[in-house]
Amino acid sequence: MKHILLVTLVCFLGLNVALGQQSGAQTLRLAQSIYEQGRLHELPDLLTKSGNNFTKTEQVQAYRLLTLAYIYLEEPEKADETMLKLLNTDHFFEPNKDVEPAEFIGLYKTFRTKPVFNIGLKFGANGTMPLLSSLYYVSSAAPGNGKYTTGVGIQFGLVFEKEIFNKWKNKIFGNGQLMFAPEVLYTNRTFTYSNSRYSSSDSIPSKSEVSFQATIKQTWVDINPIVQLKLTTSKTFIPYVGFGPGISYLLNAPNTLVFTRAGGQGVVSGPDVLFTSSFNKIVPSVIGLAGLKYRFGAIYLIAEFRVQYGLTNPVNSSTRTNPDGTFNYNFVLSNYKPLTMMANIGFVLPYFNPIKLKRK
Repeated sequence: MKHILLVTLVCFLGLNVALGQQSGAQTLRLAQSIYEQGRLHELPDLLTKSGNNFTKTEQVQAYRLLTLAYIYLEEPEKADETMLKLLNTDHFFEPNKDVEPAEFIGLYKTFRTKPVFNIGLKFGANGTMPLLSSLYYVSSAAPGNGKYTTGVGIQFGLVFEKEIFNKWKNKIFGNGQLMFAPEVLYTNRTFTYSNSRYSSSDSIPSKSEVSFQATIKQTWVDINPIVQLKLTTSKTFIPYVGFGPGISYLLNAPNTLVFTRAGGQGVVSGPDVLFTSSFNKIVPSVIGLAGLKYRFGAIYLIAEFRVQYGLTNPVNSSTRTNPDGTFNYNFVLSNYKPLTMMANIGFVLPYFNPIKLKRK
């Protein structure tokens, strides 16, 4: 008997759970029918019962019906309250302009519905090519035989985004189309210099000819106050372009220098030679970029491509000569301006805080 009672109790509880899981959809169907019949005063009690088991989507629809009911019952404070609950439940909610009543859309527009700001991460790879302006050599055999090659580096860091001039009436730059998007990136830039005929002695060239390769590496902190222009008003798929200045602060510059001697005499190399003092600490630049954001759940995924052009020569002319590089490898830095191409991926998380906007 006890076993029968236990099984009956379990079945009864399971039935209650199943009915509870269905009650949200059933309640909404009933509420929609009551709304269409014009019995608006019945909706608040029906939709605010503590026993309603609404999913997030159903909760949004319940708040929508309540808001409509309060609008037509001429209770603006309660309509504001339920609209605010709706927006806090689904931050990305947008009324369908082809379906919703004008009064509902008008009320929606009296609230702040866009993110206050976005914050996120970016990371990717880059290639740097030095645009040479003045060449410097130690050995007289080196000129005319050197070659510069783009190297591959990485970058990663934080990004912050906030709409600016969102109250402008301009169709292109107003309505939240412009975003201030400063970022701080930890960036490695590298390129190589190779020379197939790099003599260490002009007096006995046949015995001293070597090939030479320098891997020029630098680590920077990039501070980029970028301005983005969104090319659509969509909240789901957002292509954009960006532009702005950049400021790079040098952390270190360890160069890998390698001699390969002729006549089977082997390879000469050693620890990286630190060229940090041979570079300027700060290098300004300009940046242009194009990218897109795609909403995935509560975040935006980012993919972008950018070009960054250094405005000044990063080599410090007064400290160009590095003793280890000059005396051990016959190497000295030439003047150039860095041209860096970057590909980034990442994400930003929007922070919402819906509020009722004050009337002017």
